[in-house]
Amino acid sequence: MHMNTALLALILLAGVGVSGPLSAVAGDRQKPPAKAKSAAAAKALENYRMTCQVCHGPAGKGMLPGSDLTIGTWKHGSTIPAIAKTISEGVPGTAMLPAKDRFTKAEILELAKLARSFDKKAAARKPAVKK
Repeated sequence: MHMNTALLALILLAGVGVSGPLSAVAGDRQKPPAKAKSAAAAKALENYRMTCQVCHGPAGKGMLPGSDLTIGTWKHGSTIPAIAKTISEGVPGTAMLPAKDRFTKAEILELAKLARSFDKKAAARKPAVKK
C-alpha cells in the first residue's frame, strides 16, 4: 500500500476528526471559514467539512504534507479551474482522491472557490473591479 494511502487509511480508520488528537498537529488555532454567503457556498462548506477537512484542516492549513491550502501557489495549479480539475480528478499516488463521482461539476466549482479562499494573500492580490 502506498505510504500516503496508508496514512489516509489510518486516519480514517482511527476515526480521528479535526477536534480529535490529530488537530494538534496542525494546531487547534485553525479557524474555520466564516458563514457562507449563498446556498451553493453553504453546500460547499458542508462538503468540505465532510470530505476535505480531515486532510486539509478546518482552515485549510493542512494535516498532511502537501495539503496546505493557505500557501498561495499550489503544485497542481492555483486558479479556480485548475483547482476544480484537481478536485475532480484527484492526484494519483496521493491521498487526494477523485471527487467527480461524489459531487456535481457545480459543487466541485464551489469547493474550488472555497479552497482558494483559504489563501488570504491571494484574495488581497485580486485586482480591483472597475465600475
